[in-house]
Amino acid sequence: MTTRPPGRTHVNSVLDDERNTTLTAALLLTFGVAYVACWLHLGPHTLAWSLNRATGTVAYLLLAVTTATGALLGSRYAPAWLTRAQQAGWHGVASGFALALGTLHGLLLTVDATYPQSLLAVLIPGQSTVLPLPVALGTLGLYGLALVILSTRARRRLNPRVWKALHLTAYPAFALLTAHGITAGTDRLGPLYATSVALVAFTFGLRLLEETGKRRVVR
Repeated sequence: MTTRPPGRTHVNSVLDDERNTTLTAALLLTFGVAYVACWLHLGPHTLAWSLNRATGTVAYLLLAVTTATGALLGSRYAPAWLTRAQQAGWHGVASGFALALGTLHGLLLTVDATYPQSLLAVLIPGQSTVLPLPVALGTLGLYGLALVILSTRARRRLNPRVWKALHLTAYPAFALLTAHGITAGTDRLGPLYATSVALVAFTFGLRLLEETGKRRVVR
């Protein structure tokens, strides 16, 4: 019989990996430096705008991936080469970074060199003086994503049905952020949005079919 070395714990998910904590801290520091640079008007005049476009695009890609793969967690379609803990870990990491990048995407509006917005204009839907509807859609979408992540953190304290209902907020959040990107973006990202929506719809359909089949068997 073997025993674990004292002082060591078993790493059973991606979220338990100390390297991910270090990576997260490094990225947050980088985001902070980039924001301060824009605030101090360092670099080119379009720095905040360029970072805004980049963070928004990457955040949406992560959101699409985590929403699509989230539908498959715990189903027969989940990748067998990843343990359940690893699946949940990667899902959590992707959604967390999507929220972080999305938040930075919104905050960069407050240091935009051409049309700076107040913090309240970013936080309160409809208060932005530039593209009020698209910005409001983005704010509401981020609130929805934050609700999903926070409810998952508090899952053990919530009724399973309540948690599941809150977790399904991911789909309205994805729809809101897709609408935000389409209405606010100046880049030609139509194929990206179309592919992302199709992927999310496909995986959601697979999970729905599986759950429907299970209910029929029970009956």
